[in-house]
Amino acid sequence: MEPKKISLTLKSGEKLFAWYVNPSVTPRAVICLNHGWGEHSLRYKDWANRFVQNEYAFITWDHYGHGQSEGKRGHIPNYDVFMEEINLAIDKTNQLFPGIPVVLYGHSMGGNIAINFALRQTNPIDLLIATSPWIELANEPSKLMGALVRVLNRIAPGLQITAPLNADGICHVEEEVKAYRTDPLNHSKITPRLLTSISSAGKYAVQNIAKLRKPFLLLHGDADPITLYSASKELLKECSTCSFIPFKDMYHELHNEAIKDEVFNVIKQWLTGNLEDHP
Repeated sequence: MEPKKISLTLKSGEKLFAWYVNPSVTPRAVICLNHGWGEHSLRYKDWANRFVQNEYAFITWDHYGHGQSEGKRGHIPNYDVFMEEINLAIDKTNQLFPGIPVVLYGHSMGGNIAINFALRQTNPIDLLIATSPWIELANEPSKLMGALVRVLNRIAPGLQITAPLNADGICHVEEEVKAYRTDPLNHSKITPRLLTSISSAGKYAVQNIAKLRKPFLLLHGDADPITLYSASKELLKECSTCSFIPFKDMYHELHNEAIKDEVFNVIKQWLTGNLEDHP
């Protein structure tokens, strides 16, 4: 099913590339997806169609400075821009699908953003999903590098740093790794402002997750070499509404692993209240 393109405009004037797909029947709910750092929303086109085939609508966008959206690559003026993006997307969702439940879903950096939105905003979302959230990186910068980034955040917050992702760590499927490497809309840029903003928001999530009142599905592969699996387990300790499903030996992008059918079925079962214990 081909995406229907829409545009979201930030109050600063920058436009975000956005799109949605929907089933031919009234959707059970709308999945509102936040993608990860360095990638873009069209990487989730096939994943979106799985939801549509199961009578869910799906709406997503390219974050500021990512994909086909405007903004400096790998930068964010401040973390509130991410909150504004989601509010714009939910407003559009409510226009397109009035009265339909909203499921906020975030992967990696998008998981950090979605969790923080649920904690920080008085919002109309009904359910929260995060996969492999960037709460901490699997390989955090050294103390010296961290101090340098904090200094740069004050004096040169928009300085673009090349930080190439090791694509071998996204999943075990060679075709997906190759597609990631050759995708012209992916980038490897990050600025001190974006890095410190996400890092601070990860700490905020850990410190405040006990306040979360929304039902929360958290999925993470225990062999993820990109975002820290144990940081997701820390969220579980304090969150009474969280269902945490680990995936043994899996890497970062569970939706692109060979077990993606199983991953989708876990999400589908949770959405319908039929999630059984996962091994």
